[in-house]
Amino acid sequence: MPVLSPRFEEALAFAARHHGGQVRHNTGTPYVSHLLATCAIVLEEGGGETAAIGALLHDVLEDQPTGRGALREAFGDEVYRIVHDCTDADAARRTHLTWWERKREHLGRMSSQAGPQSLLVIAADKVCSLQSLVDDLHRFGPMLFERSARTADELLWNYREVLGVLERRLGDRPVVARLRRLVEQFAALAVDPRR
Repeated sequence: MPVLSPRFEEALAFAARHHGGQVRHNTGTPYVSHLLATCAIVLEEGGGETAAIGALLHDVLEDQPTGRGALREAFGDEVYRIVHDCTDADAARRTHLTWWERKREHLGRMSSQAGPQSLLVIAADKVCSLQSLVDDLHRFGPMLFERSARTADELLWNYREVLGVLERRLGDRPVVARLRRLVEQFAALAVDPRR
């Protein structure tokens, strides 16, 4: 059973400082809720403190102007590697790449370079994000996509591709099975939004 040290508390504070003003784009929910939920899934899946810290910080390079050196210095090489593996592109680089370019490049890195701890965090992140999306579809219906930068078909493509990588690399862990069920639910809702 992993014991959480003051290092975990530092990561919680770091995440809260960096993401404190950020909200989820479709609902306005404080973004830190996603980080906490992702971390909880990692811990429930047996991930240790390093993976849990990686979960708390997994979006800090993507969403915030955070230096890679500062992240590595604060939390070490292992946490840095997890966050790097979870990042499709740094905040500054995102403006120079299309969504498709970012997702395809990230899928390639997930398939060949990401380690088991990184894949666990990625799986937990996708479960958390897709569960929120499915819940929002139940609450708001298809008009949810009127405010979305991505179509349902685009999101479904990406979640299916990520699921394929995780099935190959992680096997049938509970978090992968949970993601598979959520992809099926999302596909059903996206095809027939009356459900």
